[in-house]
Amino acid sequence: MKNKLPFLFLAMLMLVNVNVNAQTSERYTDNSKKHLVNANKFYNNKKTGDYSEYKTATLNIREKILYKDLKSTVNKNAGTYSEVNIYNNKNPNIDPKRQIYLFCSFKETKEKMIYKFLIIDAETQEPISEGNGESWYHH
Repeated sequence: MKNKLPFLFLAMLMLVNVNVNAQTSERYTDNSKKHLVNANKFYNNKKTGDYSEYKTATLNIREKILYKDLKSTVNKNAGTYSEVNIYNNKNPNIDPKRQIYLFCSFKETKEKMIYKFLIIDAETQEPISEGNGESWYHH
């Protein structure tokens, strides 16, 4: 079951790509030189709205990254499936050097994987994309 986690992570982030493109209309400029709090501090300050990690999560991801590094962050966490090209359509309204927070929480059971995610602009603290889902294991 553990070897399914990387594949499901990639599948979930394919949805992130669609949601980011659909929801963001304003221009987010380069803010890579600004000092913004790290993802753990941001999360612990309860600034993630309704998002919270699963209490018995299999994997939690909390990272402050540049928008251009979303793909490499996925690859870092996706293991053997990292060569899959899942991020072809970058949003033209978000500068590649814009800082974002990526929060993902996964919970595995014998039957399925459930997940939720949140992407927040690190400077404005506005959500860019969020969602959740589940994937049933086929035996």
